[in-house]
Amino acid sequence: MTAAQHFFRKYFLSTMSILLLFFVVNVVLGCVILVTAANNSEDPHIPVKKLAGMVTETGGKITATQEFSDSLIANDAWAMLLDHGGTVVWDERMPDHLPRNYTATQIAQFSRWYLQDYPVYVWVHPAGLLVVGYPKNSIVKYSFSMSAEAVTAEIVGLAVLFAANVLLMLILFWRNTHKVEKAVKPILTGIGTIAKGKAVALPEKGELAEINAELNHAGAKLQKKDLARTEWINGISHDIRTPLSIILGYAGEIEDDGTLPGETQTQAGMIRRQAEKLRRLVSDLNLASRLEYSMQPAAKTLISPVELARQVMSDFINNGLDERFHLDFHVDTGAEKVMIEGDNALLTRMLENLIQNSIGHNPDGCNISITVGTDQTFCALKVEDTGSGVSEPLLKRLNQAEIFPGTQNEKGEAAHGMGVKLVRQIVKVHRGKIEFSNAVPHGLIVKIGFPIHNRI
Repeated sequence: MTAAQHFFRKYFLSTMSILLLFFVVNVVLGCVILVTAANNSEDPHIPVKKLAGMVTETGGKITATQEFSDSLIANDAWAMLLDHGGTVVWDERMPDHLPRNYTATQIAQFSRWYLQDYPVYVWVHPAGLLVVGYPKNSIVKYSFSMSAEAVTAEIVGLAVLFAANVLLMLILFWRNTHKVEKAVKPILTGIGTIAKGKAVALPEKGELAEINAELNHAGAKLQKKDLARTEWINGISHDIRTPLSIILGYAGEIEDDGTLPGETQTQAGMIRRQAEKLRRLVSDLNLASRLEYSMQPAAKTLISPVELARQVMSDFINNGLDERFHLDFHVDTGAEKVMIEGDNALLTRMLENLIQNSIGHNPDGCNISITVGTDQTFCALKVEDTGSGVSEPLLKRLNQAEIFPGTQNEKGEAAHGMGVKLVRQIVKVHRGKIEFSNAVPHGLIVKIGFPIHNRI
């Protein structure tokens, strides 16, 4: 799943979570409203059943408790007791205009609803029928009836209607999300393509055509700048090669001419070494540029890191290593059998640059050691010197890949620039990892790890 798809899936799931939360909150609020309405309703505070227990008949005389009277007063209610013939045999606070005698039909009419617009409640009493009435328009009474099948059908219908609405909402939202994803995905893909330094060609149509056009323009402009820089580097490299070869040739001849004064030979040797440094710098610059824009295909084969390191060290020693520097080589147990997949020329350049880096930044000389080690999955190459090391800020920048050509140290000298950049690029091409640290008591340690392909 791409980053764009992951973003929109996460957005869709979060929206569904919000909808679920919205539903739960509304259900809770609905319950709160119903409970609040019930608490604030004008229903009798004391049920009629309880009120009926406060009215007693003793020896044909009917009496009510003080609590009964207080309850009627508090609710502005009234009460009457009908005997079995429908005659009022007792009342309290009953309006004068209400009849004192009722037929069975009249009793049946008001027993569940209203008596002349007074909402009433009734309860069977040993002495007859207790009727409790409340002020007009204070209570709304209604009732309805239907078959059990109709109730079931309505419940099922409401559930289906609710589910259909939720499903429709989700489908519409998914459709809109998919539409936005379809429009935005090319833009995100284009940004990722530009970040990789590749050409981008987005369709300049639809709602986001203007953004696509701007990305195409930005990508083309960056490509043009990168191409111009690459061509400039290649041109400079080519133009420098010929005069540099002449300088190296004549400087070498003068340095080796025994008929010339010693001072002249020494100066010629200095010219030759500086020219070689310049040639190497130009070569590193050209190779770094090609690696950055994937113009240098890696011819990967199975390589023994031990043999690779041994060959590089032998070349340095055979080419006349300055006596101020001393090279050591160490192989950990099991490392001889390790094989890695890589480009022999690039890995050779990587080790050469690290050794040359130690030589170039320690003019007073130092010991340089290369160690080849291994664990279960990685082959470790360590290049360590006993030189001056680097400052903590510079060390941090080295590990954060912030060192670029032209970076200078406190003395104004080049500080681990192009050579280190090229090393990092080669490590990246081989899916490796690199770490810089200071040695104790002084010096620089570079640790590089490559995935092990197999063991012999």
